[in-house]
Amino acid sequence: MEKRLNMPNTKTSVDPAHTLAAHVINTSIGDVPFASLTAARLDILDTFGAMLGGSGAPGIDQLVRVTRRWGGLEEVTLAVIGEKMPAHHAALINAAMGHALDFDDTYDEGGNVHPGTSVLAAGLAISESVGGISGEQLVLAVTLGLDVSCRLGLAAHDDRGWHRTASFGIFGATAAAGKLIGLSVEQMVHAFGIAYSQAAGNRQCIVDGALTKRFQAGQAAHGAVLSAVLAKEGFTGSENVFAGRFGFFPMYQPDGYDLSIIDRDLGEDFFGDRISFKPYPCVRPSHAYIDAAIKLHSELDLRQTPMESVTIRMDPETLASRYNIFEGVTKPTQQVEAQFSVPYLIGCALALGRVGIAQINCFDDPSVLAAAALVNAEDCQGAKKGWAEIEVVCVDGRFASVELGPASGSPENPLSIEQLNDKFRDCAAHAAHSVDKTAIEKMMALILNSDGLVDAADLIKLSLSSNPLN
Repeated sequence: MEKRLNMPNTKTSVDPAHTLAAHVINTSIGDVPFASLTAARLDILDTFGAMLGGSGAPGIDQLVRVTRRWGGLEEVTLAVIGEKMPAHHAALINAAMGHALDFDDTYDEGGNVHPGTSVLAAGLAISESVGGISGEQLVLAVTLGLDVSCRLGLAAHDDRGWHRTASFGIFGATAAAGKLIGLSVEQMVHAFGIAYSQAAGNRQCIVDGALTKRFQAGQAAHGAVLSAVLAKEGFTGSENVFAGRFGFFPMYQPDGYDLSIIDRDLGEDFFGDRISFKPYPCVRPSHAYIDAAIKLHSELDLRQTPMESVTIRMDPETLASRYNIFEGVTKPTQQVEAQFSVPYLIGCALALGRVGIAQINCFDDPSVLAAAALVNAEDCQGAKKGWAEIEVVCVDGRFASVELGPASGSPENPLSIEQLNDKFRDCAAHAAHSVDKTAIEKMMALILNSDGLVDAADLIKLSLSSNPLN
């Protein structure tokens, strides 16, 4: 990948923070292509569903208990759970819910940043805090927030171990929050600067299987709400946020970035249009392998037939760059380990024919563990870059192989509306409290037809249906 000099874009001396701020504040819903608004609605559908499903995931209860003990203004509602908290605390927990299952959206082209959960949680928090924010206003804010997060992710060519969902995503979440709270362009610049002072998040939590991965997505939404509210009050942040001497890109990406991407076709091309939606609640680079493994499960009737070997072949360059994803534990003991162990995920797909919310936690299923233990990766000399296949040999001598294609949920292989709706229902079925089926269908309808959503806060109110505590 081409490396860029660690210096500001030479085309202009204006920091991209100013360009982005003007874009966010001055763009009206009539300026946005219909396809981009539709993409944002789908992202809200996918992300809000992930929040419902993640409401009972490990770590969320601890976050709720801590923030409950601290108390504060009863201002913004937690999805499914129903308690009201200060806006920034509610944004933290709702965003953490959305990332907890690793089932949320992914911008594959921008280093696998998950922009939706922080953007939506911050947007919903400001919507309920301000009051009277319509569904269409929320959709516009989400469209702009996704665009900002994705542009920043794509501009960064160097991967230093930042958890981009948090460290990059805070700016998209701040854009959405700032749009809804009614910042001026100047205030939006300062909001970005305040957000930069809070930008953080690393991937060591993934290596160690820690719950802080979901917390970091929440931290971005928390920081975004705080940034927008402070900027509205006249609090200032740095103005040369992205290209200054100690700006975001020189500090966070010193060995590779291209600032010209940030304002490329700004206002015409909305980068959120190319976001992927996950069919499986786990690390995104595993999805194409899972697709192939599920096909092999069906073709070889692996529920009834023992396997002798599972071989993943790929070109040498890809194997060298992705070898680490095959080093995951084959016997995970907790959710985060399972979400990021590609051998375990392939084992689930081969043994069970499905990788869903329930299957991720099949730590004691002997068929899954046996299949995971067989997974072996090797290079295939002469194969073109990007080529890969999975071959399974059964103990009875039968064998089959499947080449990997574009991962399910990608722009090249998108999920249908029906699949997204089914995913939403599945997530709601795994919520911390049961959610009324009629309310589930109404939530989906209001998201996809957001002009009928008079008050964006009604989405969270609907998620409380059937909660015994409400």
